[in-house]
Amino acid sequence: MRNKSHHRIGFAWLELLLALAVLALVLQVFPRAGKTVLWMLDVRNWPRSVWFVANVVVLLVLVAVRFGPQVVEDWRTRRERLASEHTKHEKQREIRAQREALERMQEAKRKRIY
Repeated sequence: MRNKSHHRIGFAWLELLLALAVLALVLQVFPRAGKTVLWMLDVRNWPRSVWFVANVVVLLVLVAVRFGPQVVEDWRTRRERLASEHTKHEKQREIRAQREALERMQEAKRKRIY
């Protein structure tokens, strides 16, 4: 098992190095792009609207981290409960149909003339 996980880690490092090599190539071919990205990442250049959106996004992420697992768990249990209720109703419907068919057969037997 250790060998498989070690193999996967090796591929992860290889993919990371490949992505860094592509990024370095892009920055060498387009040197202005690197300066533009650095300017955009500098928070001193951000207008108020960007700060507002960033704060709202951080708030939403924190709320999702706090309440997300419980919502997912509630959703799963509700789905399981609804599925079991649906199965139960389907079986009851099937039993009712069988009972009605049996009653019709018994009624037909009683009405039959020998």
